[in-house]
Amino acid sequence: MPLPSFVSAARNASLPALAPMASVMGLGLCLFVACLAGILSRPTGFLSSFWPANAVLLGMLLRWPALAQKASWLIALVVFVLADLLTGSSLLAAAWLSAANLCGVACGWWFLHRLDAPRLYLRRQTSVLYLLVGCTLAAAGSTLVGAGTGPILFHASWAETAMMWFSTELMNFMLILPLILSIPTCSASHWFARARSRASWTLALPLLSVIATEYAAITLGGPGALAFTVPSLLWCALAYRLFTTTLLSLLVCIWKIATISWGMLEFTPADLDVAVSLRLGLTLLSMGPLAVACSQLARSELLRRLDRAVSHDSLTDVLARGAFLAQGQRLLERLQHPQEPAAVLMLDLDHFKRVNDRHGHAAGDAVLRAFAQTVGEALRPQDLLGRVGGEEFAVLLPGVRASAAQQIATRICTAVRAQRLELSPDVQLRVTVSIGVALTDGTPQTLAELLQRADVALYQAKAAGRDGWQLSTADSDNPQLEARVGV
Repeated sequence: MPLPSFVSAARNASLPALAPMASVMGLGLCLFVACLAGILSRPTGFLSSFWPANAVLLGMLLRWPALAQKASWLIALVVFVLADLLTGSSLLAAAWLSAANLCGVACGWWFLHRLDAPRLYLRRQTSVLYLLVGCTLAAAGSTLVGAGTGPILFHASWAETAMMWFSTELMNFMLILPLILSIPTCSASHWFARARSRASWTLALPLLSVIATEYAAITLGGPGALAFTVPSLLWCALAYRLFTTTLLSLLVCIWKIATISWGMLEFTPADLDVAVSLRLGLTLLSMGPLAVACSQLARSELLRRLDRAVSHDSLTDVLARGAFLAQGQRLLERLQHPQEPAAVLMLDLDHFKRVNDRHGHAAGDAVLRAFAQTVGEALRPQDLLGRVGGEEFAVLLPGVRASAAQQIATRICTAVRAQRLELSPDVQLRVTVSIGVALTDGTPQTLAELLQRADVALYQAKAAGRDGWQLSTADSDNPQLEARVGV
């Protein structure tokens, strides 16, 4: 999707068709499930080894800004406390830990929600750096409030608790936030349809590489095993979309935590150095593929903007002459195989030079922009509209026969005639258009040939009095259609 469209969709995104209170309750349900997942990973008598709830809350508040309201913070507090109480924690522990969680989320939200949409939604090369700063602030804010629970609740020193807490929170935020922020804006059915259209064996190779390298890491072991998957994840970042890359990174890191903890590690102060090192290592491991994926996305969007700048007229935002001729010829060639009909229209604004002479070139530019918008609104989505000269435009109508082409030409003339362009409170401009129409006849024809015939018909329409359309004489055996058809 082009950048302006994505930014608009992301900023305006809301939980599908839900009332505000229902959205808040949905947030609470997601948080409760995330809390239970974190509590189940908690070693006996200490903090959780993986706590996704804070990152889920922060991600949802950023991804859907409409959720950032008092009710959401209140429901989050209730869910955090309730989840701890239901799993056997004391009221003091539940309240203190919940306060630390919310403090961290608030610090991260304070920084990240101020970013512009392209940076926040990971569509800039610098997005990963800003995300790292925001996640660091969130982890630090949570640590400052929560580290004091160590000496009182877990019989660990403040420093040990702070190191374990900070490394856990930083890892959680860096793994989960990108996944939520990169959720596709399109519907699920459209996303799956697009995924199926791109599916191929070659696209499966990066995923198979991840599985193979992870198997090698488990088999060989050793301190370097943590980095075995890095090249495969970088390959995924180059081959897959941002959301897919972040999902794979999250799954790989969760798998590493599980396999390492099963084999030799308890996430308690007894293994402080190893646990902190592992979490920071996984955080840095996730940043590489994420940075590559963000750079790829930024590069793709830049190329799309450059391609649009080349292929579209800068004044009217319709296809430029070269792009219209190239795309139109390709479309005609596709239509010729099943012998589908098509029509070409040449449009020329009547007496346009008078507008420039009387009102200036700025007024002329405004007329061209308004004219292109009016014509575009009169066409179908599959039609091609291009600017082929100063005030000359061309339209290619696929699948259209003579009667439909005449109706469209009439609709354009009527819409342009009804258009009013207000230059000042006392000056309104009205313009009309003359149109030449050429139709395919079932034989192979080039777009240039059709445009030439439509151009001849255009001059016939002008000679007959303008403000109307003329069908090319080669397109009909009806003599009545050879004369100008008034509108």
